[in-house]
Amino acid sequence: MLAKLLHPPKWLLCTVPPVVFAVLIFIFAAERTESALAYPIYCMSAYSLVILLAALPKLAEFVKRCKAAVLRSRPVQQFASSAFGDRYLHDMAFRGGVSMYQGMTVNFLYVGFSFAAAIRYASVWFLSMAVYYLVLGGLRACLIWGYRRRDAYGLDFEYRYYRRTAWLLFLLNIPMGGMIVLMVRTNSGFTYPGYVIYLSALYTFYTMIVAVLNLVRFRKIGSPILSAAKVLSFVSAMMSILGLQTAMISRFSVNGEAYRKRMNAITGGFVYGIVILVAVYMLIHAAKIRKKVQDNQPVGK
Repeated sequence: MLAKLLHPPKWLLCTVPPVVFAVLIFIFAAERTESALAYPIYCMSAYSLVILLAALPKLAEFVKRCKAAVLRSRPVQQFASSAFGDRYLHDMAFRGGVSMYQGMTVNFLYVGFSFAAAIRYASVWFLSMAVYYLVLGGLRACLIWGYRRRDAYGLDFEYRYYRRTAWLLFLLNIPMGGMIVLMVRTNSGFTYPGYVIYLSALYTFYTMIVAVLNLVRFRKIGSPILSAAKVLSFVSAMMSILGLQTAMISRFSVNGEAYRKRMNAITGGFVYGIVILVAVYMLIHAAKIRKKVQDNQPVGK
């Protein structure tokens, strides 16, 4: 009976969770969290989450089959026939390099938007965001510069950029700390109209999951610069989680100003501390690898 409950028929798995989650969103949006309908939906949403987690292995196989079908499709085959497309689809290191350019471009576009908004609305919050994304974009630009020259200088050159990124993470912590202080003291943060907050939540959790997976995936490639780039993506995803929390508290919380300040201070301090720990780990890791490389080098005459 337990197996049947955890692994229901496919039609039930495909219909019940979407309907339950849609009703749950409606309950939150309509502010009917204490209604008679809410409590059965809370139980059904928990059950829906459990059966989805139990179905993850089969869902992963289904996703792999869908991915293989997409790769065999005609548009993808035409894209793969070009030199760029072939490298992008089959060379993970090349794909990581392209993603660095994408991340840097998005960062600098957001810098321009935030500076314009800061001037237009005389907002310290938008100014702090602009400084944060400017530093983040500068870090990515520095990594791109090193990535383009890596072939001529070898692995030790890459580890120098890896170590440099670790030191610059402490610089990134300055605008991050400013944003966190503003969130706590002045009720600054993100707000989303209507149902956009749910789409933002889905996208934020998606970017966080992808950032964690890429940390592991690109570590196996053996390129310190690409690993450092994925560390920056992870840091950016954590700040997005913090921003989402401010939006969720602003939208749904009824616990007052003290609760908002306490939660933003706890989460902000956690994010700030994680970035420091990541930077320290990168410095220790780079030092160990450098020492190992130097110990393995033959002694000259």
